[in-house]
Amino acid sequence: MTNWSTPTKKIYDASDLKNFKNSIAFVKLQRSLDFIMETVQGCKVPKDMLNMDIVTRSGKQSTKVSSIVTAIPENTQSMPPPSPTPILTNEFSSNTSGLINIFNELNRLIDETPPLKGPTRFGNLACRTWHDKVNVCLTSLIKENLQFPTRLDVDGFLLEAVYYIQNSFGSKIRLDYGTGHELSFIAFLGALLDYKILDCPKGEELLAVFAKYYDLVRRLILDYNLEPAGSHGVWGLDDHFHFMYIIGACQFNTDKLAPVVSRVLTSQVINSYKQSNLYINAIAFIFKLKMGPFNEHSPIIYDIHTTVYSWAKVKQGLIRMYMVEVLGKFPVIQHFWFGDILYPWTDIKTGKELPVYQKDNQNEEKSVQSHNTNIKINPPSSRAGIPMTAAPWANTARPSVPHNRHTTPTTTTSNYSSK
Repeated sequence: MTNWSTPTKKIYDASDLKNFKNSIAFVKLQRSLDFIMETVQGCKVPKDMLNMDIVTRSGKQSTKVSSIVTAIPENTQSMPPPSPTPILTNEFSSNTSGLINIFNELNRLIDETPPLKGPTRFGNLACRTWHDKVNVCLTSLIKENLQFPTRLDVDGFLLEAVYYIQNSFGSKIRLDYGTGHELSFIAFLGALLDYKILDCPKGEELLAVFAKYYDLVRRLILDYNLEPAGSHGVWGLDDHFHFMYIIGACQFNTDKLAPVVSRVLTSQVINSYKQSNLYINAIAFIFKLKMGPFNEHSPIIYDIHTTVYSWAKVKQGLIRMYMVEVLGKFPVIQHFWFGDILYPWTDIKTGKELPVYQKDNQNEEKSVQSHNTNIKINPPSSRAGIPMTAAPWANTARPSVPHNRHTTPTTTTSNYSSK
């Protein structure tokens, strides 16, 4: 009989991706993704669940998007305030409210773990202290705030599940955050769904949980200057997130009152929808962090909103891109680990354990350990001081981003066709 086990590394090489796609783990992740996307369609993020200061730029600056598209964020404080007061609603299940309580407590730990003073290149070391505090209390927090089915081996379940939520906050060692960590949170949420800990949640409940999660990790990015993990630079959809955009596109997909796709980058749409839609909220976060023409620092998103005319097409393209750029990319999936029950490294057809071709990771480990000391130049950063991938206009030695979408060196923009 299979027992619960601490997740371990199974993917050591790009050739292991084929085995990953044949695994039960891959199928279960897809099932969770499909359920979330279906459930949130046409729904809105509940009122006051998203912290607007996290996505609002300070001052009265305006950001030029293009000759015809301009977004002017509101004038509020530059940094997010201390952890928000718990916001609960009688319409939420007890376990949805429990998850919100957990995120409020993790926010409080950020409040009591201020960044270390002085300039930092790649991430503030206080973030490691925050991770240490979280790792000490997370299991007990979950037990205190969630109710579990009577017959479930709670300790065994948490032995595997806690790994995924711990990994969803970014890397303690590399001091970065990216789509692989976002995937880890989806895995944690999928485990709660599989075992009826979240039992048939409403779309608004899932959106509330994701809102609290995304606000927490963006506080980590802002407060501790976390690097983007595995970013494609300007040729990526976003420096940190991908599924957040898919959720938001699903929200709009069946909404007859959804904004016109081509108007999404305007200040009117951003200020009207950033409280209720995660796609718009994610774009507002970009405006907070990045300066310069939008079509240069975020050309993939710009391409979407100048070539696509329906939210169904946006959703389809984002999903195809996710399968290639997240679930199909070795630099991302190598950090997804596998237990014996929640996400097993087992062939979906034969039921047998898939092979593991372990490599010598000594050089990789040395590289990670020296990551914060061997870089001789400062990375490009946002106006908030957060290391970001460089836009072409920020480096005169780099060629300009081609404005013809058909000249992009990746295959991702081909997902968006208005035909």
